Amino acid sequence: MEKDDEARVRLAKDAPRADEGARDAEAPAGAAGTGAPDLPDAAGADPAAGATALEPDGGEGPGEALVSGAAYAALGILGGVFGVVGSFVQDWTIGPVPLAALVLVGLVFAMAWLSGKGMGGRLGATVPALAWGVVVFVLSLRRPEGDLIVPGTLAGSVFIIGGMVAAVIGIMLVPPARPPGDWLLGRAGRVRG
Repeated sequence: MEKDDEARVRLAKDAPRADEGARDAEAPAGAAGTGAPDLPDAAGADPAAGATALEPDGGEGPGEALVSGAAYAALGILGGVFGVVGSFVQDWTIGPVPLAALVLVGLVFAMAWLSGKGMGGRLGATVPALAWGVVVFVLSLRRPEGDLIVPGTLAGSVFIIGGMVAAVIGIMLVPPARPPGDWLLGRAGRVRG
């Protein structure tokens, strides 16, 4: 029994790992003359049927990751541009009603919600909303010369506070990309069927 265990340990050390590709066809693991049966990989599957080093099993390849990164960058730019444009037009009113600020609040909600739905998760909604919030915050600060783009008027307050609330609601209405608790459990929490 002890000799058999030593042979299995030796075979396990000498066998290629799952991420290094298929087994060597010339020398199968069980043909070492020890009589030990073939042992499965560390991953428990055939390495040829598994993922390659460049494309993990169930993940994105380099090309898909590049496209996703470009999409998130475009959403960030969209949020930033929307924040700049909205900051300059938010004070248009019809009488005492800050109509432009109310329309912009609705557009902030639509931007966050549609971005999240389009990207398939809350990160897609968070990126443009966060870019919008940073730009609007910076433009609401008083400059040393005394200039102020988003003033503390009713229209400015509706635009800033209403826009932040609308962005949060838009983010929260997007279903998460992963099941709840998956961030804690990782792959161990997933049930494969």
